[in-house]
This record gives sequence, C-alpha cells and structure tokens, in this order.
Amino acid sequence: MTEVLVPQTVKNHRWYFFTEDGFSSTDLPQKSGISTLKPWTESLRAGEAGTALDGSGYMAVNRLGVIHFALGEDGQIEPFLLQDYEIFSNSTVSTLFFEGNNPYLTLVRSSFFNKDASLSDNPQKQDSNRPFLVRISPEFKAFYPAITYGDLNLAEGGEITGTFFDGTTFVSSIKKLKNSKTEFSYISFTANGSLESLVPYTQDTKVNVEETSEENYRLLNSPKNFDLAPKRLQKLLASIPGNFSFSVECRSLGEPSSRIFISATRGQAEDSLAKAQAQISDGWCCAVFPDGTTYFNGALEGLPILNSGKNIAFRLPKLPEDYVYSVFCIAGTTLAVAWEESDFYKTGRSGFLTVDLKKVLYD
Repeated sequence: MTEVLVPQTVKNHRWYFFTEDGFSSTDLPQKSGISTLKPWTESLRAGEAGTALDGSGYMAVNRLGVIHFALGEDGQIEPFLLQDYEIFSNSTVSTLFFEGNNPYLTLVRSSFFNKDASLSDNPQKQDSNRPFLVRISPEFKAFYPAITYGDLNLAEGGEITGTFFDGTTFVSSIKKLKNSKTEFSYISFTANGSLESLVPYTQDTKVNVEETSEENYRLLNSPKNFDLAPKRLQKLLASIPGNFSFSVECRSLGEPSSRIFISATRGQAEDSLAKAQAQISDGWCCAVFPDGTTYFNGALEGLPILNSGKNIAFRLPKLPEDYVYSVFCIAGTTLAVAWEESDFYKTGRSGFLTVDLKKVLYD
C-alpha cells in the first residue's frame, strides 16, 4: 500500500512529566525532574491507555491515578488527573478496558518487588476490600471499586498476575508462594449484574468464581501470529520490511481487552522485539512504535479522510538514548503518548507527549 511520510516542520506538541502528586510541563524529557530508577511495577509510569467510544482518552499511571483527555471549556483537549491516593499509592496498573462507554482498570501488586504484597500470605492481615477492579468516573472525578480481592477469595496469599476480559467473563492467573515455592492457578469469574451496579466492598455472591486451566488462560492471553491480526492493522503496517521483527498490542474501540500479535523470525525471543501499540476505531487506525515511528490511516473526528485512504507515516520527536514511547490514546484531534526512561526492567523519568494531529496531518 502506498504510504506518505509527513515531515515535522513546526512545533505541534507539548511535553509533560509525572510528579509524585500529578504532572508538569517541560521543554524536553531529559529536563524533567530526576526520578530514581525503580522496577517498572513500582515506578511512576503510564501502564495503560485507551480511547473511549465518546472520543475521550484515558491514561492510567502507576502510583498516581488516571489522566483523562477530554474537551475543555475552551474547546481544546485538556489533560486532567483523576487521583485517589488510597487506591493508587501501593498498586500497579494492570489492565484498562471499557464496558460500553464506562472505563475500568484492574490493580495488582508485585509479590517480588512490593513488600506489602507479602502481607497477603497472612489472611488476617490481608485487606479483603482491597480493590481489584475499579470503575473510573470522569463526571464525578472519582473511582468506584467494583470487584475486590475478597470477592475473589484470594485470602490464602494469591496475587493476580494477568487478566483477560471478553466483555462477560474475566480469566485471571494467580501467583502464590507456598513453602518457599511459587505456584500458579487460574480462575474465571463473572459478575452478578452489570459492573456499574456492583457495590464497592466485599460481598458474598457478588461474583461467580470457578477454577479454569492454564491452557484456557494461555489461549486467551498468549500472543498470536500477525497473520491473525485485524485486517486494518495488517494493511496499516504492510510497508514494514519482513525482516523487521515486532510485537503490537492492539485494542479496538468497543472491545474490552487488547490482544498482542507478533511478526518475527522463528525462534526469536519476544523480549527482543520492538513493542508497538495500536488502536482501531471506526474512523481511524493508528500504531506507535517505541522510537516514535507512527502510522495512521483514516480520518480524525469531524475531518475528511486523509491521503485518499492511503497510509500516512510520521515520526514523533526524537527521544534521548534509553528513552522509549509506549501506550497512547487519541482524543478528538490530540494524540497523547506516554514516554519513559527505560533500563531493562526499571523505569526512571516518565511522562507523556501531546501532539496536535490536525496540524501534523491536515495543515
């Protein structure tokens, strides 16, 4: 498919970095406040992002909260932090998804890096009301726990390490340390009623929990070959040379969970791949790679289709060495993409970049 490369000729972006109580603007990522390298599960970093059906965007940040990107009173997209210290101060953002137009996220703790996670091996010390699934309410600028760890009967030391949601059923993996040995188990569970109607505290019969198999969990969560990716995503990335290996985590607006697809040579380790993020809406398809290479096809909200329906590629501002781009969302005509200083499994400085896509793609 023919592709047009769009050069950057004017400043059309703004940099932000995360702080302990929010975010601040900066000229460049390397000029932001110094942040000690920490394991990614324990650091301030954007772990998930997505675009809602109403066209607003969400970015979930470890230890901080959720940034909502929506139209401000001046008609421009403005980032606003939704924060709850009690919920976020000691938890890691795991997944972000949407049920209809309602955004939800799941929270976990790393049993390896988080010292408080070890308390879960003592049922008397574990807080059964600790939130697992939380509904985000931008209208009231608040968070409402929907499913707790107590609802899932994990009081014997289990910590959730991964979850897939198909719109009805959750399937999760559970990690537990028993007699100095790590054990894994797997559960599936459904809510009795809509997620929006669930009470914020542990309650009997709120959810139906069943054991499931490792095979079932891996069938849902394991990366798939890129040949099985949505056709629009395959067409978007068709110009990438076959010898360039990558993985892409793709979420389609209106679908609960994202899926990972891999294009790689046989036997190549997944950790060695360039990790891209992609989103598909009715009007557009977009993918962002760690170096800032961005592919776009379609039309922004309220604007005509670009390039006669052919792909467009452009580069986000170049990051310093050891910095990468990660998750993103598109709100209106604004692209918000997270960046972070990365050192193997640790993260240092981090924040996000907003880009005026109307100026980049239409002017």
